This record gives sequence, structure tokens and C-alpha cells, in this order.
Amino acid sequence: MIRRSVLVAAVITVCVQTPVNAGWEPVIGRDRMVWLATCETGNNTKHRTRSYVTAFGFYKRTFDLFADTPHQAAHKLTWNQQARVLERAFFYGWRKPDGSKQWPVGPYGHACWKKLWAKDATLRHLVCYHRKHQVRRWCRGETGEP
Repeated sequence: MIRRSVLVAAVITVCVQTPVNAGWEPVIGRDRMVWLATCETGNNTKHRTRSYVTAFGFYKRTFDLFADTPHQAAHKLTWNQQARVLERAFFYGWRKPDGSKQWPVGPYGHACWKKLWAKDATLRHLVCYHRKHQVRRWCRGETGEP
């Protein structure tokens, strides 16, 4: 009986960590991503207005360019899924189903990013000295990269 409950607990633990949520840490850290979402929409993952969606306040057209889900269903995505779309738009871009590349628009279009960038030296260091060039290229005002 004890072995069965241990096995069931192990299976439940493995099932809870889906590939979408397991092993991913945002480029700028989870705390800063939460700060951005809180600044933009009060961290409301169900946020939908005439022009903006998700906890990160994506303009609908921008969301459509970087997500594999249309903006009409953005409110159904988890926080992690919404944050990954934000990283695509900010730093990495997105390979579209037709094989073409949607280049990143960068983080500087978000007013909350500008506030966070101005006040957070650690954020500037994370971006300017990141191991991936796609992230470093968005550095402004640090000695790491132009």
C-alpha cells in the first residue's frame, strides 16, 4: 500500500510539470517579469481590451505576430505561455509556420520596460552581458555591448 501511494505521488509530480512550464526561466528573471505584468495590467492574465491582451499588455497585432495562438484566445494561455510570447517579441523573434522569420521588435516599446530599465542596474547587467547575442543586442547605455 505504501509503495502504491509513493508511485502515485511520483506520477502526479511528473504530470504536473508540463514541458511548457518545466525548465524555463525568463531572460530577465521571474520577479522582473511579474513586475512588468503588474505594471502593465495588474498581472491579469485574462486582460482583454479593444487593443491589448495578456498580463503584459500586448497590442493585439504584435501578439499575433509572435504567438502561435491568435489574440482572441490569449486570455486562455497560462502566465508562462504569455511570458514566453513576450520574450519572443522582446529578444528572439519567431519562426512562422510558413518558415519565414518574424524579427523581434525589442523591449523599448513598453513604457513599463523603460521604467524598469532606468531604475534596475541588475536588469541592465542581465541584458548587456547575457550569453545570447539576441538578448545583448538590446542593451542600451551599458559598457557590455552597444
